[in-house]
Amino acid sequence: MDNQTQIQQQFIYRKLELQDYEKGFLHCLSYLTKTPDLPFEKFKEIYNNYPGFVYVVEDFQAKMIASTISLVIEQNIFENKYYIENVVTHPNYRGKGFIRELLEIIKQDVKDLVKKTDDGNGDQNKEILLELYCKKETKGLYEKLGFYEDGFIASKYV
Repeated sequence: MDNQTQIQQQFIYRKLELQDYEKGFLHCLSYLTKTPDLPFEKFKEIYNNYPGFVYVVEDFQAKMIASTISLVIEQNIFENKYYIENVVTHPNYRGKGFIRELLEIIKQDVKDLVKKTDDGNGDQNKEILLELYCKKETKGLYEKLGFYEDGFIASKYV
């Protein structure tokens, strides 16, 4: 069995579930930012009111969240804005291409969402801007993934 097949069999790419609280979601997120000691009820409240989607990669053999990325959707005056946030992979799982794959999933989900909400009145081939705020030390990674510097924001049309 080659390494790619093994990776595909060990990891699941999906949206965040409430059970991920017990699978170390906040621990994974702590490698990006200081995370508060969040009781489950508060986690559940945030989960139920989140203005977008959170995606995870689960190591289902270890029952642990290996990577996560968030898509925040903000209603602007004329259109929705799409922001990528909270991009992090647990140090034990880095270098496996999780972020690249999660970004591909997000790009497709955003395209599908725009088509569904467009009611057939707009341009189905319209470019959609994903915005990403990142640290200087991670700028190279996002440039490799097709984002470009746009002032203080790394952006990519999908």
